[in-house]
Amino acid sequence: MQSRRLVLSLVLAASPLVAGGCFLVAAGAGAAGAIAYTNRGATSVVAGTVDQAFNRAVVAFQQAGITETGRSTENSGKLRKLIGKKGEVEVTAELNWTTDSTTKVEITARENAVEYDKELAKDILNRILTMT
Repeated sequence: MQSRRLVLSLVLAASPLVAGGCFLVAAGAGAAGAIAYTNRGATSVVAGTVDQAFNRAVVAFQQAGITETGRSTENSGKLRKLIGKKGEVEVTAELNWTTDSTTKVEITARENAVEYDKELAKDILNRILTMT
């Protein structure tokens, strides 16, 4: 478990987000990985294929009361998006292939053109990370 956390930490440290300085490390999500805040939401590398992570995102949206409004698949399934609404907030889950066994997930919860609900984004991402 400790080596898995180290690998996930190194992946996040090597992320382009680090070079841009646009995130703060938030509380960890147990053995699943660390959650980082971005300027628009929350991101983490999660265990599982893009399809597995996408299926968990669908369930997380349902659990959080987010109504799905769209989904897309690009790059032969290596990039998937799930979009939904919770009241006036538009929530987007973007899932990118990292390796055959890990997926980078970024959640944004946009309240309007310039404001984002980072706590809602973190909640959705935490739900995805803790599903088995």
